[in-house]
Amino acid sequence: MANEHGRSLPPINTLMAFESAGRLGSFSEAADELSLTQSAISQQIRKLEDLIEQRLFFRKGSGVRLTKAGGLLFETISKMLGDLAAGFDRIEPYKNEDSALLVCPADFAQGWLMARRGDLHRIRPAVEVWVITRDEARAIDRIDVDLIVSRRPIHTADVESVPLMEDKSIAVCGRGLAPRLAKLPFPAVVERAPLLMLEDEPDWGGFLRDRLLRGKQLNRVATIDSSVLLIGAVERDLGVGYVSNVLAITALQEGRVIRLPAIPSTPRPRLWLMRTRLKPRTPVADFTFNWLRDTAALDIASTEQRP
Repeated sequence: MANEHGRSLPPINTLMAFESAGRLGSFSEAADELSLTQSAISQQIRKLEDLIEQRLFFRKGSGVRLTKAGGLLFETISKMLGDLAAGFDRIEPYKNEDSALLVCPADFAQGWLMARRGDLHRIRPAVEVWVITRDEARAIDRIDVDLIVSRRPIHTADVESVPLMEDKSIAVCGRGLAPRLAKLPFPAVVERAPLLMLEDEPDWGGFLRDRLLRGKQLNRVATIDSSVLLIGAVERDLGVGYVSNVLAITALQEGRVIRLPAIPSTPRPRLWLMRTRLKPRTPVADFTFNWLRDTAALDIASTEQRP
């Protein structure tokens, strides 16, 4: 086998024999660890030395020790085999028949999904949902992605896309700031509030461009690159954030943050739920799809019934 640079690479069995002998300092112990004979280990090491044209071990009594070149190679191969083992460990859960791989935005995962994960577990305790936070996913391959929640639906013949929930941006603050700010009108509430900024929304939802606020000395207390971190700062009364309702929904329901109604909301793209129309990777993918759709519908209905 050769790599991209044309150099011949040794078989994996040879690398494993070298790593074991180098780590244990003994060909015989390496043979026991790998269920081989000492002669087989010696042959693998000789093949490796012939390939790289360098000596890798010195004899040391009944054992061996690495040469300088051997030590350098051992560091590389040990890391490589560790990464390889970790890779196999990572993909092991993909065989789980009770798993579903869900790609979704971080604000949806933090603000809505995590608070309802316990409900799913009570209904079907064996379900394992892999939550992969990405803003966009453009394909369901039934290997790395079973389900997608996104603000951009996929319109292809093999993907089913259904509306999941509407969204909007709203201004929220912590319980400590609320008494001071909740009754102020716009734009005075923005002028007097400590503002928490999102790095990718430097105009605070467009309000900092408002003619009534242009040129005002506003109190910008922090700029944060993650909406999830920002909602945590809001809960700690560090300032007022302008965030998606999806991110704030559970904190609002639990009274951890308060909405400032004087600051207008602005619409955001709705969230869509998607699955393959082909045979899913596991039956749990369809079960999880239905649970997400039905739970979101119940949430919307209960919200509409509140006074």
